[in-house]
Amino acid sequence: MSTVATHRTESTEALADSIRPWLPLAGLIAFCGTLFVIGLGDRDLTSSHEARAAQNAQMILDEGHWLVPRLFDRHLELQKPPLYYWLVALIAWLKGGPVDVWAVRLPAAVAAWACVLFLYFVGVQSGRPRAGWLAGAILASCVHFTWMARVGRIDMPLTTAITFTLGAFYLAETLDSYGWRVFGYASLGIGILLKGPIALVLVAVVAGSIWLLRDRTFSWRTTSLWWGVPLALAIAAPWYVWANYQTNNQLWEVFFWYHNVERGLGGSETLKAYPWWFYGPQAAVDLLPWSLLTPVAVYLFCRGAQMRSDEVSWSGLIWFLSVALFLSCMSFKRADYLLPAYPGLAIFLAVCVDRWLGEGVASSRIMTFLVVGMAAYAIGWLVVLHVTLPHEEKAWPYRAMAEEVRRQTKGPVIFFRAESHLLMHHLGPPVDTILEWENLDWWTKRPNPVYFVMPESCLRELADRVPPGVLAEVLRTSDYATGKRDRPLVILRSRGLPKESVVRSP
Repeated sequence: MSTVATHRTESTEALADSIRPWLPLAGLIAFCGTLFVIGLGDRDLTSSHEARAAQNAQMILDEGHWLVPRLFDRHLELQKPPLYYWLVALIAWLKGGPVDVWAVRLPAAVAAWACVLFLYFVGVQSGRPRAGWLAGAILASCVHFTWMARVGRIDMPLTTAITFTLGAFYLAETLDSYGWRVFGYASLGIGILLKGPIALVLVAVVAGSIWLLRDRTFSWRTTSLWWGVPLALAIAAPWYVWANYQTNNQLWEVFFWYHNVERGLGGSETLKAYPWWFYGPQAAVDLLPWSLLTPVAVYLFCRGAQMRSDEVSWSGLIWFLSVALFLSCMSFKRADYLLPAYPGLAIFLAVCVDRWLGEGVASSRIMTFLVVGMAAYAIGWLVVLHVTLPHEEKAWPYRAMAEEVRRQTKGPVIFFRAESHLLMHHLGPPVDTILEWENLDWWTKRPNPVYFVMPESCLRELADRVPPGVLAEVLRTSDYATGKRDRPLVILRSRGLPKESVVRSP
């Protein structure tokens, strides 16, 4: 009997030993799943970027515009490359239905998941699994990273592509692996196809800063450039060349010049410029709760010789600071643009915490405390997602406005000098966008009533441009509960004219 019991005990211990190495990975997967995926489709689309993605992807499925996507008003999508929209369309196609909230947001959620797990994988491959686990957990639990994982924006997949690139370069040198070099440059090419040349610029800023400040040896950073950069361009450049040709150079003028050069350097009169210190206080909020630990980590890093001698912690700190400083030099700034710097800070903090913990009973207790804290963080996010946000979203007017308009007409809805992608998304086609008063006059003379969407600011000039009684107000955004929205909008309806008085050509 004792022999059987001993055998069972040994079998249980063997099973526990085989499972134990997988527990950190399983915990990280569950943590990310809770933060990034649960309730992902419960909220309506809430931003212009999500609405654009939904429109572009739906037009891809409906009309086959894969290479140069279009919005519902059939205007070409030239603000961003198409890779994210391809992913949204592919998910919707695999689901067998129209583009929905899940399809729009899932690429961002999966990208965030992959980014976190990749940091852990790099830690394992470099012989520092606890530091890798900490880096992944820290990154996932930065409040803005968690939020962006649940929003259908390109910035999260871009962050993952940049993290893959820099992490692969590190593994390539650490393990002397040609395969990781190829993976790194391929990830860079995907990043360029996601958001354009900014992916190449940010990788060059980080890698160049590390090379200048910490490592001036002649390594992969120079020897692989002759084939690596062409590999990245071979992935991304064909679409850019083809799209620019098909749009008669519009891609160059709109995407490259306006959205990259003018927006970055402040040449656009329509975009607000921000002070150079914008990202300082913004990061202090967006990186909570870990921004509270950062000053302590920097102090211990400066005081400890062992920490200062750790090249990985230096690389993470340089990664964060170089991206932050580069973006601070740009005129137009958004909080989301700093997202590619987050993995660098997560690595820096993880290495500092890992060295500070050391080994022993106290270390195990502190790790247990961290795990409990992250569980509390996940519970807090679930409360926000299921209690706070649904209450706030009741005040957003776009779906209700669109439903009211579509109850009255299935015909074209004309956006006049108004850009509200959320309202356009909820309206669905047919819609059109016009800018000139002459075009507005032509539409008001159609035989059937036509609905117009315009900013409230246009109403004053409208009285001088359109005869009284031609347009009747239907509703305004202010008719609904106030909340997050674009510029205040008003919807008007033309009365229609007898067919014999209709102007035949615009």
